[in-house]
Amino acid sequence: MQDNSNLVSGLNEPQRQAVETLSGPLLVLAGAGSGKTKVLTSRIANLMAHGTEADNILAVTFTNKAAKEMQSRVEKLIPSGRAPSIGTFHSIGVRILRRDIEHLGQGYTRSFVIFDTDDCLSLLKNIMRDRHYDIKEYKPKAILNHFSAIKSSLNTPQAHFEAIGMGSNKFSDAVSELFPVHQRKLIEHNAVDFDDLLVKVVQLWEDEENNTLAHYRQRWQHVLVDEYQDTNFAQYRLIRLLCDERQNLCVVGDDHQSIYSFRGADYRNILDFERDFPNAVTVKLEQNYRSSANILNNANKLIGHNQTGHAKNLWTEQNPGEPVQIYGVFDEKDEGRFVGDTIKKLIDSGDYAASDMAILYRMNAQSRAIEEALMRHQIPYQIVGGTRFFDRREIKDIMAYLRLIFNPRDDIAFLRIVNVPSRKLGAATLDVIKKYANEYNLSLFDILEEVDGLEELPHGKRAVLKEFYNTISKLRAAKDTRLISLLLEDLIDATQFLKHLDDGTMEGESRQQNVKELFSVAGRYDTAEDPLAAFLEGVALISDLDNVDDAQASVTLMTVHASKGLEFPVVFLPGWEEGIFPSASSQFDGEQLEEERRLGYVAITRAEQRCYISYARQRLLFGQTQYAAPSKFISELDEECSEQHMYEGQSGSRFVSQRSNKPNFSHSLLHPTPGANNVDDSNTFRGQPLGKVPGSRKEAVFGVAENQTEYKTGDTIKHAEWGEGTIILIAGDVISAAFKGMGIKKIIASVAPIEKVEEA
Repeated sequence: MQDNSNLVSGLNEPQRQAVETLSGPLLVLAGAGSGKTKVLTSRIANLMAHGTEADNILAVTFTNKAAKEMQSRVEKLIPSGRAPSIGTFHSIGVRILRRDIEHLGQGYTRSFVIFDTDDCLSLLKNIMRDRHYDIKEYKPKAILNHFSAIKSSLNTPQAHFEAIGMGSNKFSDAVSELFPVHQRKLIEHNAVDFDDLLVKVVQLWEDEENNTLAHYRQRWQHVLVDEYQDTNFAQYRLIRLLCDERQNLCVVGDDHQSIYSFRGADYRNILDFERDFPNAVTVKLEQNYRSSANILNNANKLIGHNQTGHAKNLWTEQNPGEPVQIYGVFDEKDEGRFVGDTIKKLIDSGDYAASDMAILYRMNAQSRAIEEALMRHQIPYQIVGGTRFFDRREIKDIMAYLRLIFNPRDDIAFLRIVNVPSRKLGAATLDVIKKYANEYNLSLFDILEEVDGLEELPHGKRAVLKEFYNTISKLRAAKDTRLISLLLEDLIDATQFLKHLDDGTMEGESRQQNVKELFSVAGRYDTAEDPLAAFLEGVALISDLDNVDDAQASVTLMTVHASKGLEFPVVFLPGWEEGIFPSASSQFDGEQLEEERRLGYVAITRAEQRCYISYARQRLLFGQTQYAAPSKFISELDEECSEQHMYEGQSGSRFVSQRSNKPNFSHSLLHPTPGANNVDDSNTFRGQPLGKVPGSRKEAVFGVAENQTEYKTGDTIKHAEWGEGTIILIAGDVISAAFKGMGIKKIIASVAPIEKVEEA
């Protein structure tokens, strides 16, 4: 046993308790910025210091970035020797299936490939065409989303639709029919999707006959799970199967940061941990090491409005810092100017670099005006969640070649590249190959072995297909002995792929450069035990966060959802308006509104030193101008730790600020008080007189209603046809209200058949 004093030095008391609790179930409720990675890595090192072998430890997280960070920290803490198993749920799933998938008896081999969303969509569309489904009527993406939900919940299609309250209809019947066909086709192609990487492991472990669960229970005797609040039912089931016997399970998470229900995540997994494991030790990490006190106080106040979750109160020993700055702007263009102007000033001050700042929005569509402002100021930026390197057409073509070399049963890869570069093979030629593949239950590639016998095809077409078959076969013969970087070079030479991309344009040159860049990526896998398999897996499991370049001197733009796990000295949060943040769909759903609030909590706690929140009076979004009220979340922030301002960007980019210890965000910003210094209460706009007519621009900007009825945001109204609804926006005589089951409706207040529902 080694001295572990250095492993717990520098830890606060709750952290130390978590690190020194080495057996039995342990729940670590880790608030944002509370040092959870330090606790996890120190606990792994402490387990090893107390005699646990590295091979007996498994640590699981959700992103490659987090796994690499954990791996790096553990290596610094433990003596040289074997490292524990650390990876994402999906990478661990791949590792298990590479060893054991044949035990499922479903027809898979260890050389299976991983289909991404595009591959699964292509496969689904082929199935739907064969079964005469109208792709315009039955949206393949929507069907695929239901496939994912069915798998992640370990449900049947029928049970899935019952759970979400959808009865039998044309769409649900289509999903129920297509789901098993899609699964069968995946097996025929020796392919799995991302959900299968978890579901197939659960199926393996639930089958007592193959005895694989006993093997892994003996191997991984101590399990640590990061971000436990983000687990779905399949992940929950996988962990329970692995740990129920010894119960040496440590989960770390924060129910206040559960924001992925749309991916199937269920924060009840962390809420119910103490019920699942009655002997669990629970430790709360509430001391924050990331953010200033003013930022934390606003986050605490916001999340305090939720009714569910473990009570936690983040605190820090740091100075209060700058109050959270809240800015009202005229429209999305002014919002872009405000963000751009402020970033420019912060950079010019010398206190911050572009890489210190992030702009986090609720939806990707908000980025356009901000990008334009950054470009005007010549401020460099990177967008996370845009077109990934591996999503570029030329890269996906090369990867399809490599997939076919690895797994000749991959018909989706075959169809993608059999005519890339062009081999002048038309649909009629491919239909002949498909016909024989279906007749003899063989892959499209296997049919080409006997292509000389396909007399239905002209001699020239058979010769071209034979040459393609021989090229792939030669590369397949070399795949087990050739480094992946050299195999890639052989492939590009054999297909003359760079020549194919050379069309004399700058775009063609850029595509060639992308393919050449692929060599540097592939070279990282040359030392793997199976370089081609490792390369294909590594590419398939890359996430958006893995594309964040921490060393790049640029402002980072991303959605709030994509930002979890990251931190920045300065954070801008645009678009805090009703209907955007929180989303319109959360108006009548208490659980969904609480998740939106958790998302706001995550957004604020990404900031270390400065946090700027902005909302627009009107916004052009999806081709329509929307008149918005400030988000209800603004009124839920800490009034003592925030400041309210108006930004008059189109009037000379000057700030008119108002400091108030207790600003009334929900009322004064939407309906400015005449005479207050935050607006001009005269009947003019930009110096021009405005007539008092309903729908005038002054009403559109400031939301001042000319009708005599007293309505305000949040009021409940009753419509003669649509029933009761909640007002979410007011623009002059126009009211936008959300009606349950009807969506958002715009109403002319002075003539619509509505009445205000008075509170009891």
